[in-house]
Amino acid sequence: MQMKTMHLSCAKPVLTIVLSVSTLLFSCKKEETVTKPQVAEGEIASLTSYLTNQGFKAEDIQFKDGNFIVQNDILISQEDVAVRMKEGDSDVPQTEQWRNQYRVNVNYNNNIKIYIEPSVPAAWKTAVKGAVANWNAVTNTRLAMSIVTTKSAAHTRIFMGSEDANWVARAVLPASNGKPGTTVEINSKFNSMAASQKLFAITHEFGHTVGYLHTDQTNGIFIPGTPSVDAKSVMNSFVLPWAGFTAGDIKAIRLIYPL
Repeated sequence: MQMKTMHLSCAKPVLTIVLSVSTLLFSCKKEETVTKPQVAEGEIASLTSYLTNQGFKAEDIQFKDGNFIVQNDILISQEDVAVRMKEGDSDVPQTEQWRNQYRVNVNYNNNIKIYIEPSVPAAWKTAVKGAVANWNAVTNTRLAMSIVTTKSAAHTRIFMGSEDANWVARAVLPASNGKPGTTVEINSKFNSMAASQKLFAITHEFGHTVGYLHTDQTNGIFIPGTPSVDAKSVMNSFVLPWAGFTAGDIKAIRLIYPL
């Protein structure tokens, strides 16, 4: 996600629709030679081509550290993109709310467990708790979230990152195993952002972790019955002050995660 001039990189394993910040800690002991696995350029090109065929623009796709970053805030691992390409779209394209190829299955979607790393500042922790409350307040859906105190019990981990870039946060999309997106990264560059914008950004990123894409983009699978224009949707790719879910957001939630 972005602030008007910046993207909300809300999800951005690769299809991580983006808000994220991380502080880098370096531990220097002695020089060590680390052999990194080679990434075949041909494979990356093939996977990138698959993503563009799904409607993403080539200029909105990056490959970094084993992940594709899409539209700044959506993250998809190289392995997951390969699985997606092998399986193909399992759903017939439907038809402005858009969703990912995969959604969170019934083993997880009624209690998605969120863990907040201790290093996350208090203001962002408040935003995470508020975002969980936002999603839980939607009625007539089985989708629900909770905050847990141990990392091992969690499905999704919230952590800080740091990059001099225009993404506020970014998240991983659900994978083929039916589990929620594994992380939401917050960019410390935006620690001074207003509380209502923080809340919007984290609520947005949680949307990515359960499979929703950007409403102001035209890729993914269209959710039938949702509006063709929804400028204040929480899944807009730009950070807005939080003003609640739109009617289109709520309809999309109930359609994808009905009781």
